[in-house]
Amino acid sequence: MHKPCWLLMISSLSLLLCLANLGPVDSQSRTDGEFENKLRLRLWINCTDRKYESTNLVHSQYWVMANYIRANHGDLRCFSSVTYTTHADYRYLDNVVQLVDRWRSPISLALYAPGLDFKPTVIGILWLRKCDPQRELIQQWVSFHIYFNVDQIPSDIPRERTLLQWQVNCKQPAPFLNVPKTKLYRWEKRLDYPVNVGRNIARNAALTHFVLASDIELYPSPGLSNGFLQMLTRYPDLLKSRKKIVFPLNIFEVHKTIAVPNTKPKLQYLLAKGHAQSFHIRLCASCHNGPRLREWINAIDLSNTIKVFHVSKRSAQYNYWEPIYIGTNNDPLYDERFTWEGMWDKLTQAYALCVLDYEFHTLDNAFLVHKPGIKKSNRNYARLAKGLRSYQFIQREILLEFYEKYGRHENCTI
Repeated sequence: MHKPCWLLMISSLSLLLCLANLGPVDSQSRTDGEFENKLRLRLWINCTDRKYESTNLVHSQYWVMANYIRANHGDLRCFSSVTYTTHADYRYLDNVVQLVDRWRSPISLALYAPGLDFKPTVIGILWLRKCDPQRELIQQWVSFHIYFNVDQIPSDIPRERTLLQWQVNCKQPAPFLNVPKTKLYRWEKRLDYPVNVGRNIARNAALTHFVLASDIELYPSPGLSNGFLQMLTRYPDLLKSRKKIVFPLNIFEVHKTIAVPNTKPKLQYLLAKGHAQSFHIRLCASCHNGPRLREWINAIDLSNTIKVFHVSKRSAQYNYWEPIYIGTNNDPLYDERFTWEGMWDKLTQAYALCVLDYEFHTLDNAFLVHKPGIKKSNRNYARLAKGLRSYQFIQREILLEFYEKYGRHENCTI
């Protein structure tokens, strides 16, 4: 007959394990302090583990192959990490190398690959997994999902096991480098890029409770995933609060010849020298300049410990702010009626957070930096015209839908 937990003469860690009814814990958790911290998180986070498997499904007007190429990490405990969720077409696969090197935690990547774009997409994935110097990290952490329109199905879709047996010529340059947009099948067919579909697919496939839904060219400061979880163990009230909370990250960009900074002091140095600046400050400063950004930039803290810098609500002063944040899969999804070409794709989601009365706990000693190169306005008049139609659609229909669904809030505007 088994003795009850409270009678067992066991260590404090074993007691926590018994109380939490954890069962097996992934090997990444088996370091001294980290293991104990994750046991605490298991007690505080109300989440359910998900089975890690490949699935095919219809998502709106798209066919989705979720976890088409799976990472080697296998099943994960829902409390054990933060998943970086993102999206792209195959021309942006070069960013995976920087992402996985800096994140070193699960990455969920949704790739749009209709018709003839499918084959170069899978060859690009194989090149990363077989040829890139960071291939072991990519194999360990990156899960690839592929989606395409139901009327643009590729002619040949190999199974995962068959695909992984394909040979790749690693002496040749990566197949996703320097590919012009005009070479894409979707360009030929005039298919807009369904950015929010990709965002939602990647987020829905995450195995962890906490997710960072971001864009593939935004590189996180190293150690962010583990540092964030450590912060939660120091401040458990953040988990016990009944308030809806997300954790925004300030975003910056650096000149093309400048290496992406790893720490806030290095970032501050680059900002002071004029080698870095706030993200899209010349294109849409109000979209990314969140509350007290200048104070955040000037605040000195050499500990490099992640913590909450400032708590705010999305007020009328920041009605165009589109924060990128660590949240959960319980947060509102992105409206899939918006495409990249039509712009405003994150605005309605930010508005939903406002009317749902979310608190924004901006993190310190954690940030995102865009792939090097300062983007300038190219006056794409066709895109501007689509953007105007999208904004009119928001004002004419989306707001009415939100009023019906969430009610009105005097501080929430678009």
